Amino acid sequence: MTVPEIQISRQIVAVTKRAEALGLVQNAQGNFSVRIPDKNCFMITPHGIPYADIAPEDLVTVELDGHIMHGEHDSSLEADVHALAYRRYKAVGACIHVEPIFINTLYALNRTVPNILGNFVYLFGKRGLASGPSLRSGTSNFASASLDAMGDRFGVVWKNHGVLCVGDILEVALDLCVAAEQAARVYYLALALQIGEPDMVPGEVQNEMVELARASGRSEAV
Repeated sequence: MTVPEIQISRQIVAVTKRAEALGLVQNAQGNFSVRIPDKNCFMITPHGIPYADIAPEDLVTVELDGHIMHGEHDSSLEADVHALAYRRYKAVGACIHVEPIFINTLYALNRTVPNILGNFVYLFGKRGLASGPSLRSGTSNFASASLDAMGDRFGVVWKNHGVLCVGDILEVALDLCVAAEQAARVYYLALALQIGEPDMVPGEVQNEMVELARASGRSEAV
């Protein structure tokens, strides 16, 4: 690997461990990838290796057409989604799929994550999360349907499975995952109290947050 690729591999491994510590994934769930600059490929976590054990040399380099370029392990089962995201969205530099408890719980109950927290509104540009297809993952059809559903948003939920978030860099994609799960947790707990429908961020405040995010470059569509 080149020096930049070594740095990317170390960054991905570090973020997987942070995501697990935050409760976004457990054991070997989910997948994390980064586009390799100036090359038609990306680096992604392998299939089936627990994050507690994963090392930079375990990562797999995949071409944008889905063919494995380099790696001692099988790539993640959702590599097709990542590959298509990099082909379809030139601004996307990183993809993260996690399987958080509160997002999965809400969507299993046919609820969605509303604009209940300011940070969620700010980071997702008021557009929230898309709802993806009820299909088996790991296929090209699933990848295409997922990104068709996501459109110009920064994340899509796979019901009974998890969520995919995309960003220009890995840290942004992780921030999105954290904000989405935090909003889902607050909404779930508010509903669990059974004392009324929780208030959302007021519409005018949401609009102000979108303008603030746009001014900082955080709310541009993918």
